[in-house]
Amino acid sequence: MSTVERVRLLQSAEIGKVLGDLIGKPVQVKELPALKTPDELYAVASYAHDDGSIAAAFGLDLSVAASLAAALTLVPPGVAADSIRAKALEPMLEENLHEIFNIAGRFFSSPKSPRIVLKWTGKPSDATLKKLWLTAPTRSALELTFAPYKGGKVAFVAH
Repeated sequence: MSTVERVRLLQSAEIGKVLGDLIGKPVQVKELPALKTPDELYAVASYAHDDGSIAAAFGLDLSVAASLAAALTLVPPGVAADSIRAKALEPMLEENLHEIFNIAGRFFSSPKSPRIVLKWTGKPSDATLKKLWLTAPTRSALELTFAPYKGGKVAFVAH
């Protein structure tokens, strides 16, 4: 792999379409200022090149994490709301969130981008992840809404 290859992030409308297709509901997308750190996010996934080096990351705040995880398997919005109030996802929603992170690798996929794969998911406190967030040249944040679930903020960074 050439060191000059860069991971490309899909356009915001394309991200909304991928998520909408995934949960079977239209997803409205609003662009926000990029986040400087992942600290306000609930969970983050990192994606790696074939050689294991971190290439990109995708994170969600608790509201959208609970809502997307619930919508994925048609769990009622009230269950997502309960998780938001408890400030933690129920185990089933955590499993669904991991599947969303797996599919979200598509956000960084294009014919001109190098191949990447899901490497790690967890809380945004990892030092390597924080370094990526500070140094990545590609960064984006979006507000997602998809009724009847609560929306929230998602953020992306890529090298």
